[in-house]
Amino acid sequence: MEERQMLKPQVIVFDVYQTMLDMTEMVRKINMITDSKRGYIIWFELFSQYCFADNSLNSFHDFISIAKATLQMTAHKLGKSVSDRDADEVLTLLKRLPIHEEVQEGLSQLSDKGYRIAALTNVPENIVCERMERTGLISYFEKVLSSEKAKKYKPEKEVYEWASQNLNTDLKDMLMVTAHGWDIEGAANAGMKTVFLKRDRQLLFPLSPAPDLICESFIEVASLLDPTI
Repeated sequence: MEERQMLKPQVIVFDVYQTMLDMTEMVRKINMITDSKRGYIIWFELFSQYCFADNSLNSFHDFISIAKATLQMTAHKLGKSVSDRDADEVLTLLKRLPIHEEVQEGLSQLSDKGYRIAALTNVPENIVCERMERTGLISYFEKVLSSEKAKKYKPEKEVYEWASQNLNTDLKDMLMVTAHGWDIEGAANAGMKTVFLKRDRQLLFPLSPAPDLICESFIEVASLLDPTI
């Protein structure tokens, strides 16, 4: 059996959407209103491009505005139109997407072991907190940090540095757990340890530094961070 590296961070920082929350319902909704099986994929690519463009141009538009604008661009690209009402309905899903089934047990195990736990997301803080409060997950988190408050989006280095300052912890003592390859690259570039969580359709970028660990679930993350093992 391959020996796995043992990491001992002071703070474990989790991405939220795709990593903790199942995006299937949102994929289905966007594909339906754009009448295309590629609707969600096209939208997410455009959304990411324009978030990253904001970083590069030293400009800032809020998450919801970018999400709506790029959803309308996606529809236009596919020969459809999306009303403001349809766009609002799609984004409302962010407040009620289901959690992946093993998340609560994994967080519980990490909490029992005494780890400090935080969330770092590009989604507005109020949306994430509302979703976590409804699921009961909020109690596990010391802080829920939205990159909007830093006026940048992950994977911009400044976002991870800002999170480090808010958690009063050196980047080298922080572990980023995420299902997004670009988040792995961004966190590693900032000096954090990283865990790639394998979720449906998510890939690592072959040219970026390899994550310190690759895991199948939150429970596996918890088991590999147990210093007694």
